[in-house]
Amino acid sequence: FDRFTNEMDFVKMSYEEDFILIFRNYKTNEEFTFTYKLPNFGHPVLTFRFTDEMARSDIESLIGQLAKENFHKNIKLHNELTFFKIENSSYLAWYDSVFSARPILHPNAEHHLYITSNFFIDVLSEYEPVVSIK
Repeated sequence: FDRFTNEMDFVKMSYEEDFILIFRNYKTNEEFTFTYKLPNFGHPVLTFRFTDEMARSDIESLIGQLAKENFHKNIKLHNELTFFKIENSSYLAWYDSVFSARPILHPNAEHHLYITSNFFIDVLSEYEPVVSIK
C-alpha cells in the first residue's frame, strides 16, 4: 500500500470473538484481513478507535518528523506507509490513565495504527494480528 498512489480502503470491522479489520487495495481490489485472534483468556484487543483521517494532523506531523530524522541518518522512510507500531504511545498512556491496572494485567500491550483513505484506526492489543490476503 501507498497512502498517496495506492490507497488502502477500509471495508469492514467485526468483533464477535476475534477482532477483524478488512481493507481493500484501491488498485487491485485484493482484500487484506487483519485478525486479532481470541486468546484462551481475555479479549483479542484492549480497545480501539476510529478517527476521521482529516482530524489527525498530529499523526501526519509525527510521520513527517520521523521521515526527516531518518533521512539525516541515511535511512529511507516512506511517509506513504499505512501500518505502524507506535512507541511511546499517547493512546496507550491515555488508556493507562482510565485503567490503571493495564500495566500489570496486560504488560505487553502495543499500539497498532492503520491509516486508510478515510480513517485512522488505532488498536491496543497484546497480540500481533494474523494477516491474510484474498
